[in-house]
Amino acid sequence: MAYINPRFIPTKEETERERRQKAFQAQLLAMKRGPMDLTPYRRRQDLILQGGQQATAYESMKANQRQEAEINRLRNQSFSPRQVGVSIGQGQGRNFPSGQYANIPGLFGKFINEIARRESGGRYSAVNPDSGAMGKYQIMPGNLGGRGSGWDYAALGYDVSRSQFMSSPKIQEAIAQYQLRKYYNAYGPWGAAVAWYAGPGALKYSQASLRRRQGKYSSIATYADSIMSRLGY
Repeated sequence: MAYINPRFIPTKEETERERRQKAFQAQLLAMKRGPMDLTPYRRRQDLILQGGQQATAYESMKANQRQEAEINRLRNQSFSPRQVGVSIGQGQGRNFPSGQYANIPGLFGKFINEIARRESGGRYSAVNPDSGAMGKYQIMPGNLGGRGSGWDYAALGYDVSRSQFMSSPKIQEAIAQYQLRKYYNAYGPWGAAVAWYAGPGALKYSQASLRRRQGKYSSIATYADSIMSRLGY
């Protein structure tokens, strides 16, 4: 006797009445079971979001630690007169952190005002067409960082957009004063001016590099010297 696959055995065609009865029974079964419990899925979603937030916070913490470590390294490093491009007695001693100008009352206020005057003429609306530097103190867009990072997050505890930065003199002042105070306390006024203009790494440049013009802009040393000159040193 030949084998017959059950799939090919003719079946009785369902009537419309039978199809309706099956549909009705399916509805009754669904009502009996009740609505689907989404609690486990929502809990899983919350855990995923929480994990992402923790990862972002951890990355921000590590970035801040790296920045602090770099500042501390530079703070504890002695710079020779050749490295900073000036001679002792012109306003910069060998060790910027313990320099003779770091604790003069009122000097930081004059210093930050001279930075603003040099950068933008004191205009909160200023934008550099070449670099995109923004505001009164000409802060680079990249320094605002990303989510949970950057100078804005360090100074304010929250992120700001470029438009928020440009529309708020209060935010500009808070961020600039926070970062400039950090540089000023670490390197003194001349070193802080160098760090503001070219980054803390510029403090390790040779005399020739410090005196080299930055394209159509002045050299690093010229910039810092002009700030000190306006301060009367």
